Amino acid sequence: MSATIVLVHGGFVDGAGWRGVYDELRADGYDVRVVQNPTKSLADDAATTRDVLDAVDGPVVLVGHSYGGAVITEAGTHDAVAALVYITAFAPDQGESVNSLIGTFPPEGPQPPILPPVNGYLFLDRTKFHDSFAGDVTAEEAAFMADSQVPWGLDALGGTITEAAWRVKPSWYLHVSDDRMIPPAAQASMAERTGATVVQTPGSHAIYVSQPKVVADLIRAAAAKVAASEAA
Repeated sequence: MSATIVLVHGGFVDGAGWRGVYDELRADGYDVRVVQNPTKSLADDAATTRDVLDAVDGPVVLVGHSYGGAVITEAGTHDAVAALVYITAFAPDQGESVNSLIGTFPPEGPQPPILPPVNGYLFLDRTKFHDSFAGDVTAEEAAFMADSQVPWGLDALGGTITEAAWRVKPSWYLHVSDDRMIPPAAQASMAERTGATVVQTPGSHAIYVSQPKVVADLIRAAAAKVAASEAA
């Protein structure tokens, strides 16, 4: 049985950004599900993701982008999950949060242009969105992404991991060398800590939008490994 692919988006965006990756994987015959998280709190997003996992028969490759990496780290202990794929994503350990990991970013590198919270929610500076989040998509698409941002809750940013799934599940990591939201050095450190199989590629934080084939290829590699393990 081939693995079902479950895609988890990050902060400031929704699951529609996965369309290119979805189309790539569906063309190969994979069953693909896209989680639509409200991104109000890590606990709620992990619960929503587990609800999707509950509805899947057979093994799952659970994929997270950016903040979605924290979600899959928390929800990925689910019995259905056979592999984790981090797409330039946060990979916190037990007791850590996205916020605590951002605090370890190299001070001399680019910093995410997150505005001060309003009513408990965060947004990126629209004027800096293209450069920081989506440098390799068109200006028109980046403008749409900036203007259609999903509010990101402080409880999502600060939510801590209760048990890190990457400690018990095999992981893959797409290291994106031109990311201006999660510095490449931070990506490398997190990927090394998880023991992930790492693939490096040039591209922006929005790599899943700009280069869906590159993202899908890494997911395919994880799914092939799962299939081989199931057949053994």
